[in-house]
Amino acid sequence: MSGIEVAGLVLGAIPLIISAMESYNEGLDPVKSFMNWKGELPQFIRKLRNQHVHYAQTTRMLLEPITTEFELAEMLSEPGGQLWKDEDMSGKLKDKLQESYHAYQSTMADIERIMKKIALKLDLDRAAELTRNDLEAILVANPKKDNDKFEFRKRVRFGMSKKTIKALLEELDECNKELERFTNRSEKLETYRKATKPSFATRLQQIQSYAKNLHGSLLSSWSCSCRSYHRTNGVHPWNWQVAEIHVDEDYVPPTPPMTKPKMTKSVSFGSKPPPPYSVVSDPATSLTQSLREVDDLCASIQQLYKSSPCIGFSFDSKKKLRGVYALEGNSEAGIASCEVVTLNELLETPPVVNGRPAKLSKKERYSLAVTLASSTLQLNNTPWFPDQFGAKDILFHRTSAGPRLIDIEHPYVTSRLNELSKDVLVSPKPRGFHNKNMVLLALAVALLELYFGVSVEKHQELEHGETKQPSDLNPWNLCAMAYEWTDGERENLSAAFLGAITHCLRCFSDPAASLSDSEFLQAAVEGIVLPLQDELSQFLGKTTP
Repeated sequence: MSGIEVAGLVLGAIPLIISAMESYNEGLDPVKSFMNWKGELPQFIRKLRNQHVHYAQTTRMLLEPITTEFELAEMLSEPGGQLWKDEDMSGKLKDKLQESYHAYQSTMADIERIMKKIALKLDLDRAAELTRNDLEAILVANPKKDNDKFEFRKRVRFGMSKKTIKALLEELDECNKELERFTNRSEKLETYRKATKPSFATRLQQIQSYAKNLHGSLLSSWSCSCRSYHRTNGVHPWNWQVAEIHVDEDYVPPTPPMTKPKMTKSVSFGSKPPPPYSVVSDPATSLTQSLREVDDLCASIQQLYKSSPCIGFSFDSKKKLRGVYALEGNSEAGIASCEVVTLNELLETPPVVNGRPAKLSKKERYSLAVTLASSTLQLNNTPWFPDQFGAKDILFHRTSAGPRLIDIEHPYVTSRLNELSKDVLVSPKPRGFHNKNMVLLALAVALLELYFGVSVEKHQELEHGETKQPSDLNPWNLCAMAYEWTDGERENLSAAFLGAITHCLRCFSDPAASLSDSEFLQAAVEGIVLPLQDELSQFLGKTTP
């Protein structure tokens, strides 16, 4: 039994024991009361009530940071309820307490032992069908009534000496103080960890800002009359041209020649910034400033089309696209045409290579899961990434070489854009309440498909004899299907996939959750991407840095 489940049982047992002792005291013969207790029993009851307040406050302090308002209210009102037994809730408490968790469990075991000793001496009814825990059996057999009070079917008896109960209450007081110390220390350590651990959310939000600005700049640069032919998900055939865009954060306008050289900082989508690869550069002669602003992207591409394996552009801090220049050594010669294969096809009807179906290996599926999860968090809420996607929207290029003839290492997600409207794409319509986390639901379904190597349509067919498409289901039906699939395969899912999928589904159902919130985004990285990365590294026999 986990520490948090024991905590719930104790939270419900203390008021029951207090009520039983009060009932015993009220029915006690005055002469016997004077001889045995000499008026001290009410003092013991008061001390136990104070310990209950202390314990309840500490428990609330532990739970508030790891629960929603509704979860906390449910747990406090139902101490023996299902949320106390939830594995995910137990995991959250472990993460919060970290190195103090085992000491916390030990202290909770001591509190449980103390309460059992007192409860068993009260001779309370027990639920005969429950044998795993005495406190749970007593709680089930003695529930609160409608008036929020305990009522006992028989007269309560209490057979414990003053010396014993006094010692137990002193021990309980010390345990409560230990719990309070654990809680306070965990709060301080959590504050320190938040201040020192990497802020993934900040980096991702910066990437999202670049992605949105770049999308708007690219879109405004398609000023040619043939712009409808430049859609990769359109009906027209297209040729492949590799391009690299360097993001220059510190672009400054040209200054007089006497200006001193300045250190420049840059973030690049590629492995190197544009040539020349110099750390120190003169702003008056830097490449970014010497490049012309792109007002016709089609004409710019044609300048170096076919003459260079890769062409480069620069995106400055003023949200201006500049270029174009040649880059060497970044050829994608393996890609022969615009022909693509969807993930759905690879899962359901993989292409035949050398007489055998080219099914995705476990390594490939694990790697794709990491790529898709990280891409979802990097590019969500940008025009590059759709809110709703499925296996049919994840594309791979066919290649002219290699054992697979498919470029598995470079998946793409296609967006369903009806028109190349600048107004719509640069300033997309705000998402409604019902679908602001649809992207996490889509990710949960995709992770299930990748882990088991089966499309959601095939899973539905095998389980229910129906072949409904995910697009035919409303979000809540799709969520219910994903919950059912996850719950049915809980014992077969790895820890990382189970945690990531559960995190996605829980966040989709949470009306307060939003990937636009930095803390929520940070938690999504830690709960989805990082565990999948660690598991992939373990699968490959690598150690994570």
